Amino acid sequence: MKKERNFLITALTLITCFFVSTALSQKSSLSDQLTGEWRNIYLKITIHHPNKPVVTMEADSSNWEQKLGIKPIRTHFKGDGTYYSEYLNLKDSVVRRPTGLWTLKGDSLTMTEQTPEKATYKFKLKIDKNIGTFSGTIDFEGDGKADDEYYGKQKKVN
Repeated sequence: MKKERNFLITALTLITCFFVSTALSQKSSLSDQLTGEWRNIYLKITIHHPNKPVVTMEADSSNWEQKLGIKPIRTHFKGDGTYYSEYLNLKDSVVRRPTGLWTLKGDSLTMTEQTPEKATYKFKLKIDKNIGTFSGTIDFEGDGKADDEYYGKQKKVN
């Protein structure tokens, strides 16, 4: 009876360690997967204005440049928890380059922009086969309210 009990305790301890290490490796795995350069391939923003109709803006790789007047945004997530994005015009000149810090808690990505403006963006993140899906609520039109729905897909390029 004592041997069976010791075996059961040892087995439960090993199983617990396995699940804890798997959960921890999945968390670091998402961070590892995020580190690198990403390019937008799809964007949908639903803008909510008080007392006005809802406006939806959508762009993908077939119409990105025509709809937005820029190249797909390039975002670089670095292993040290910093990031920068590059917005290039149609002549490949950088017209905007926000920088900041990023953190992950589970599947929740927080991006804290430090320059050129101070802002915080929170997204749910999913990565599958080098395609990242980012969804959240942001202040897209700059009215001071994070009430605009953001859904974007980015492809990892390295």
